[in-house]
Amino acid sequence: MAKIIAIDKGSIGEELGLEVGDELLGFNGEKIVDVLDYVYYDSQDVFTMNIKAKQGDTVDIEIEKEEDETLGLTLDESVQLEPMRCKNKCVFCFVDQLPKGMRETLYVKDDDYRLSFVSGNYVTFSNIGQKELDRIAKLHLSPLYISVHAYDKKVKTKLVSNPESAMVYEKMKFLASHSIVMHTQIVLCKDLNDGEILLETLTKLRELYPQVQSVAVIPVGLTCHRNGLYPLKQFDENSSREVIRLVEDFNKNCGGNFCWCSDEFYIKAGLDMPDYKEYGDFCQIENGVGLCAEFVNSFDNALSKAKPSDKAMELAIITGQSFKGILTGLCKTFKDKYPNVKIRICDIYNDFFGRSITVSGLVTPTDIIKQVSDMPKYTLIPSTMLREFTDSFLDGYTIPQLEEALNTKIIVSHGGESLVKIVEELANKE
Repeated sequence: MAKIIAIDKGSIGEELGLEVGDELLGFNGEKIVDVLDYVYYDSQDVFTMNIKAKQGDTVDIEIEKEEDETLGLTLDESVQLEPMRCKNKCVFCFVDQLPKGMRETLYVKDDDYRLSFVSGNYVTFSNIGQKELDRIAKLHLSPLYISVHAYDKKVKTKLVSNPESAMVYEKMKFLASHSIVMHTQIVLCKDLNDGEILLETLTKLRELYPQVQSVAVIPVGLTCHRNGLYPLKQFDENSSREVIRLVEDFNKNCGGNFCWCSDEFYIKAGLDMPDYKEYGDFCQIENGVGLCAEFVNSFDNALSKAKPSDKAMELAIITGQSFKGILTGLCKTFKDKYPNVKIRICDIYNDFFGRSITVSGLVTPTDIIKQVSDMPKYTLIPSTMLREFTDSFLDGYTIPQLEEALNTKIIVSHGGESLVKIVEELANKE
């Protein structure tokens, strides 16, 4: 049961005479499990709501409403989502590779199908059985985001050290039969799940199309904090090219818009990124698939519309090693509209996690402060460096602390269009 702690004015809940302090027992005679039950039935048009009034009476209320009308109820914390813990011991787990002393939440390993639906978290189904699968189907929790890694059960068990997670494909078949849409990822480990194992995995996932709508192939991320962990290998230029060839050929043979390598593979291989049009609706962009192409496209579109200026101005942009080349090339094109704007690219080596980590999103002020000095008045950083909805970095620093250390004003950029608009605003500032 869940206690009602607030009721929206003018909502169906208020019209029904519900009161703060009443308890929501469930729907259609079934007990409420968590807030997703409420979200599901709140989107339905006909159902029964089971209420225990604060005076003690239990009533069943027949609801008939439009699907877009809301009950308008806020429920207490008893039905909020407490993340289910991961039961795997993955050889590539990034949490196991974190340095000590970071904020506690970074060390939490969640594997929760509910957070997959709500927040797009990737899950392995390490901790769910038929009961949870039936609930996913009933509430139509779609789309879901699933880490597959390998179809072969022996290989999968070696990767995640959990036979239950090796059953993920069977669980996906059940969900596909109930019209649940799934986006998937494969964290690729050299000599473990690449080559023929990767081809088999892609082939089996394609058999579940269109319910399995996409696959992202991502190189394993290895930090310098791997003492005692499985001896994984880095992908080099040649092995990255082999992966790209296999994935691109498979994608072409099945008609495209199904599987892609992440941008990091192309950077490792020293190859140009695919064209913007090759990424469809960019459904895997959160996995770094097409991120560079989208950035460049939005940058070019915004720059073509930007207001020019002759004002002299200097700013810095902080980035990781992997994005340095693309960003440097884009910033040269500012000269046509802003000939007197000087942009300094500060590409940071990652000593906090290890120099094999090159993405901008894992750059920390710990390394920034050591590697840059004499900063201009304004400095841009990408939003990916920050914890979502906060001004905090992975190492615990905040934007004000970094500003003080570098004696500069930090401006957060949210992609290519955002970068252009920031430069435009500064260059035209009185």
